[in-house]
Amino acid sequence: MLDWRTLAIGAAVFSATFAGGWWLGVGKSNWSFGLPGANASTSQQPSHTTGLTPSPAAASWPQGKGLVDDERIRRVVVLGAQAYQRPSCNADSRWIYVNAATKYAEALMRAAGCHNVPRCPMGEGSLDRVWQANRSILDRPVAEAMAAAHMAGGLTDKDFRGDVGRAVRVIAGTDLPGGSMPDCEEAGSRRSGWRIRRR
Repeated sequence: MLDWRTLAIGAAVFSATFAGGWWLGVGKSNWSFGLPGANASTSQQPSHTTGLTPSPAAASWPQGKGLVDDERIRRVVVLGAQAYQRPSCNADSRWIYVNAATKYAEALMRAAGCHNVPRCPMGEGSLDRVWQANRSILDRPVAEAMAAAHMAGGLTDKDFRGDVGRAVRVIAGTDLPGGSMPDCEEAGSRRSGWRIRRR
């Protein structure tokens, strides 16, 4: 016979499972992060995540495991880049993106043989050769998301410790232009939706 404690535990487990699935995007057609680069036909399409049109060279990105083994690392960078482009006023979107991009860039630095990360004596040309040799189609959405975040403004090399900014620029294929970061969005009432607030 069920008592109220059993029902409460069951409801809590169901709620946690539902919330976790919603957060991961389970059930959506594009929930799996690896799908955008799953085959050659999709690899040549513009990215719907960032709005960037890939260069013709993007079609030649190789298949394989990519720069990192853990897909979650790539996913966190993409989500952090998206959050940076449309920052919430009550969240440190800069720190979220910088932290995620740093971990990804440090993987490139280690692949290049930099043993004193975040310091790395290699120049951008050497890091780029390692990037070209190790990246795969799985890394393309990350590079596009990072490029879009950089083009949104507000980031410089000083946001990244040591020489990480150099590796970040190599992966994104863009400079860190500085300037002001995107305006934050304040959650208003359900009727009014979002309000933009200048930083």
